[in-house]
This record gives sequence, structure tokens and C-alpha cells, in this order.
Amino acid sequence: MTAQPSARTWYRLDNAAKIYPAIMRTRHTTVFRLAALMRAPVNPDQLQQALDLTLPRFPQFAVRLRKGIFWYYLETCHKPALVEEDVNNPLRPWSRADARSYLFRVRYGDRRIAVEFFHALTDGYGASVFLRTLVAAYLSLQGVAYPAGDGILDVRDAPTEAEREDAYRRFSNFKVILRPRESRAFRLQGTLLPVQQLSIICGICPADQVSAAARRFKVSVTELLVGVYLYQLYQIQQQGGYHTERPVRVSVPINVRRFYPSQTVRNFALYANPGIEPAYGSYSFEEVLGLVHHFMRYTINEKYLNAMMCANVAPEKSLLLRISPLPIKNLAMRLVYTWTGESRFTSTVSNLGVVNLPPEMAAHVERMEFMLGPSRYNPVNCAVIAANSQVVIQFSATMEETDPQRAFFRHLVRLGIPVRVESNRDWDGSGGE
Repeated sequence: MTAQPSARTWYRLDNAAKIYPAIMRTRHTTVFRLAALMRAPVNPDQLQQALDLTLPRFPQFAVRLRKGIFWYYLETCHKPALVEEDVNNPLRPWSRADARSYLFRVRYGDRRIAVEFFHALTDGYGASVFLRTLVAAYLSLQGVAYPAGDGILDVRDAPTEAEREDAYRRFSNFKVILRPRESRAFRLQGTLLPVQQLSIICGICPADQVSAAARRFKVSVTELLVGVYLYQLYQIQQQGGYHTERPVRVSVPINVRRFYPSQTVRNFALYANPGIEPAYGSYSFEEVLGLVHHFMRYTINEKYLNAMMCANVAPEKSLLLRISPLPIKNLAMRLVYTWTGESRFTSTVSNLGVVNLPPEMAAHVERMEFMLGPSRYNPVNCAVIAANSQVVIQFSATMEETDPQRAFFRHLVRLGIPVRVESNRDWDGSGGE
């Protein structure tokens, strides 16, 4: 069956998406990227054909951003979606002019197929479904058959309403509303790169050795990586001599689909912010890792997450907010985000986990990659993805200094995890193997 365009011509922004149009700035990209590094050079013409086959399967992505009287909304875009050649400094922010066209980009390099998404469209999981489906369609044009399922959609099937639902609204039970109370966190300080320049440092590790190190400490892989990063940020804070008693926190996105049976490929994530309080005293790595482990186990469960979800959805039910004009909403959301958003954490570690590829596809894909756009106040972010027995850890930064990235990879090496480092800038290898 051939996928037919959706009859719907517009979509409401989901609960998580509403903040992104209000806060997008030159230094706050609200853009992220996933990529597949292929084993053979990419054929741009076939990739364009694959995009033409794939996009009708995702009508909720075939949209542009529009400004209404009370809210932004997404309107079906009928322009051709064209693939672009990749660049050395990706994740260019979406401008107001860009938002009049599609809110994603498909890029190709010598062997790389990449998609960049404005976060108002989807989260990391939804983007991974799109990328895997796109790569599968691309390989099918080269005669490679692939089985649909497990995060790969059949482009011949019709889109479903379940794939485009606002799952936040569906699953919020409003029994309890919880807003964690957090103070301002320590911020990294450094020399900002020129606008639209990005420092990318990527570490590739054997998945079995990362898992073995996590087992030694009796923690998950996410907890291990967050613990290492948090400890090294703490070390940098104490050596820097400024704000040495402010809390150090790392924001960790949580895929809520783990707890709720939703097929949505729109946003459906919440955040946990594990951290330490240097004002209480000195911390060893083992102490930091233990605090991360227990915080994550306490926080990441269905009941706690629902209480946080309800806190995010509740303002939508306010009559005063609903009738307020969009400029007033934008101002309010910017102020709230400034005071309760990124000022409450030092950096981000987003782990998409293991992305499954069927053997037919895995034979043609060397590795998967995941990258976050740095924000205005948190200039260094970390994204993690695993596929084909490799864990790829990618730091993106708008800060010239690379102390956090070097310290993180050195720590992994001390734990017995070999790291091969690549970068779009000069790198002397001292943080790698």
C-alpha cells in the first residue's frame, strides 16, 4: 500500500514543543542531529529519492512553523524537501525565515547521511525512527531488502494517528503535580567561538567494554557516563576558583515511552537533573557515581515522571494563559525558562541507548552518531548513541576550551575503556587512546 498524504493541514505543538519557538536564538540552537556513517559513499540522487519516499510516511514532519494569535502551530508545507551537502559546522540555528519552510534538514557527506531537527518537531527517538526509515529506503533503492519494525517504518504503509499524538496530554493523570525545586547551578566559563562555529569532538568506544565498566560499578551505562562527566565538571569547578560552592548538575533526557505505551514520533521526553552540592564537602568519583545511581533510580519511574509531566501540562489548562496573546506567552515562557530551565544545570548528557539495525542494514552502516546543539548558557553538551557494537559519544560546544571533553575521555581510558577520538577541529589526541 502506498502512503497517502495526510488530510490534516495543521497540527498543534505538543507540550514540550511549545517552548522552543519562544527561546530560539543565535546562541541557542534548539536543534539536534542524528547521522549514519555508511560503509560506502553516499549517492545524493538516491538519497533524494529516498527522502521523497520517506517524507509522506511522516506527515507530522512535512510542516512549517506558523504564528497564530494565541499559539504557534505547524502547517503542512508543500515545498520540495531537498537534501543538502554536509558542512563542517552543522546545527545552524533555525531563523524565523527558515521556519517558514521545513523544520528539518537532510544532509549528506562522503559517507554520512544526517538529519537535523528543530526540537519543536520531535525528540531523539522520533528522529532516530525517521533516520532509520530514510536509510532503509535509501538502501532499498540499491537492492537491499529490509524488514520493517523495531523503529523502522514501512514507507508503503499509511501514517497513523498514534504516531502523531501529543502523548503528554493523553497520559497526564493530574493526581499529583511536581515541580522539583532547584537552585542555580555552576556554569562553564570560556571563550565563545564565532557565531555558527561549532567544536565537535567524538569518541568511539567498544560497547562491550563500556558495559563491562558499568557492571563493575553496578550501575547502568547512562549512570556511568553521567557520573564520569559530572565528576569531571566538579573537578573543573573546584580548580577554577569561581562559584565553587554552587551545585553541579547534569540534565539527562528520559524517553517516557519506556513507561507509557505510545507510538508517537513527536516529543515524548522528560528530564532528570542528577547533581552534587560542593558546599557540603569534597566528593570522590565513587561518591558522585553513587549519588547519580540512586537519584536516577528514585526519579525514573512511572509515578514520579507522571507528576513532572502534569506540572508541564497544567499551565495549558489555565484560562488566563490560553487567552493571552502570543507575544505575552513568549515573554512569559522566556522568563520561566531563564529562571527554571537551563540555569538549573551545568550541561546535558543525552543517551539514546542502543539503536537496533537489522542485519541487512547493519552490514552497510559503520556507526550511528548523535549530536545536541549547545544552548545559550550551557556551551558544552554531550550526546551518546550505540549501534553495531560501538558507543559513540559526541560533544558539541560553542566554547573554544576543551577541558571538559578531554577530562571526560581521559577518565574513560583510566577505567579501561579505549577511546578513538575524532574532531572537526585540531585535536592532539591526548584525551584518547
